[in-house]
Amino acid sequence: MAAALWLLPAPTAAEVQFVDATAAAGIAFHHRHGGTGEKYPMETMGSGVVFFDYDADGWLDLYFVNSAGPGALYRNKGDGTYADATALAGVADSGYGLGCAAADYDGDGDLDLYITCYGPNILYRNEGDGTFTDATAAAKVAGPQMANPGMSTGAAFADHDADGDLDLFVGNYAEFRPSLHKPCIRGEGIAVYCGPEAFAPQRDVFYRNDGNGTFTDIADEVGLLPAAAKELGAFFIDYDQDRDPDLYVAGDRSPNLLYRNDGGHFAEVGALAGVAYNDMGKPLAGMGVDVGDYDNDGLFDFLVTNYQWETNSLYRNLGNGFFADITFQSGLGVPSLQFLAWGTFFFDYDNDGDRDIFVANGHLDDNIHLFDAVTYAQQNQVFRNNGQGRFADVSNQLGPGLRLKQVSRGATMGDYDNDGDLDVAVTNNNQPAVLLRNDGGNAKHWLSLQLNGGGVGAEVKVTAGDLVQIDVVRTGSSYMCQNALRPFFGLGDRTEVDEVEIRWANGQIQRLQNVAADQLLVIYPD
Repeated sequence: MAAALWLLPAPTAAEVQFVDATAAAGIAFHHRHGGTGEKYPMETMGSGVVFFDYDADGWLDLYFVNSAGPGALYRNKGDGTYADATALAGVADSGYGLGCAAADYDGDGDLDLYITCYGPNILYRNEGDGTFTDATAAAKVAGPQMANPGMSTGAAFADHDADGDLDLFVGNYAEFRPSLHKPCIRGEGIAVYCGPEAFAPQRDVFYRNDGNGTFTDIADEVGLLPAAAKELGAFFIDYDQDRDPDLYVAGDRSPNLLYRNDGGHFAEVGALAGVAYNDMGKPLAGMGVDVGDYDNDGLFDFLVTNYQWETNSLYRNLGNGFFADITFQSGLGVPSLQFLAWGTFFFDYDNDGDRDIFVANGHLDDNIHLFDAVTYAQQNQVFRNNGQGRFADVSNQLGPGLRLKQVSRGATMGDYDNDGDLDVAVTNNNQPAVLLRNDGGNAKHWLSLQLNGGGVGAEVKVTAGDLVQIDVVRTGSSYMCQNALRPFFGLGDRTEVDEVEIRWANGQIQRLQNVAADQLLVIYPD
């Protein structure tokens, strides 16, 4: 069953521009890392942000994770502006927050919020009345019990065992205690943030949803490696098309991990599949991740952001369980060398029917100018897909919002003003966040879907004449962030979609024919 929530008039031609709409929208979030000059590693990592419709009114709200200050929930008022709902909703406490993910873990029809932290993580259960309850202790998801505090980063929900409820992966970074901290020094006594090689990796957590509001950590039982990498961004995707969700996680100067799901148990196959290293066999400083079919061949490709003077990585899915690193062939290699990249996602910013790329950049050392020919604040980037497998950096052509230079970390995308093009929210370390409104992306046609209950794990195929696109409803992704749970498809000049096919997470297939373009379609299972 489907219902059209918005049907807009045909768009008119316009040039796409990203405009800084932060102040106009009423967003006033400022991330604080609380650093005192000791250069503790978690200070330079944060923070996450998520677009999610927590009050189910059809408009995307925003939650910003904070580290040494309160987090912030902004309720979308539906007129292009937001109201600060943090106190009313009861979600100001984000601990020493790093990342976040949102999903309906208890199956009651609304989206709950999970926050990863240095120290205990937090689970906020959505009560459906505009408020949240801290359910961390009851659900038993505070994090790993170890001598050192947990440093949890990327998190993602998925039904890995096909039992009808959402399980939770929590990536952890490294073992660290301030009392054991030893400063790292560059050159003539310049104190810097230590790289990942200075720390031992910390075991990840995999929580099985027990279906009664509680979770059990089954990381060892399910096959996660105990200390294989220093983890950051993460997502679930059925990359091998065997109808169960696999798990991909970025490793910082350690191999990226691809856990193939074999009936509820995972086997790590990253090196075998070709997504653990770059094309020279080197582990890079993996930060953010995303998945999408950039070449519209019906297969999900992987994207990873990396450190400055490394390239970001684009892994093309070859369709036989293997991937190829085509970063340089795609045009993404050289333009990414001068930037330290974090949050990222595939998105069709101009609605032309192929997926472009957004990358959030910023150095981790605030004194980098003292020992390298680069800057702390950096420009974010958009790479335009030419539809033939090549990307070009068009950041300077896309308006004042893309010319800002900040210390960016997390990034999320969604159509917050419901005007038919994808907007972007970016968090900046120890700086104010930014909301970038897309003006002109809706000059071409589009279709967006909202699946009942969030639809996590559902795969969507949209056919409009010769244009065939796929997407998956997923949590996690980017760098400790999450995009809106709404698959979005640019359609170019096409005014109608021949067929929308939805394969729900339980295997049910639903098809809709002859769907008009330029609408957000709310889908309920048959």
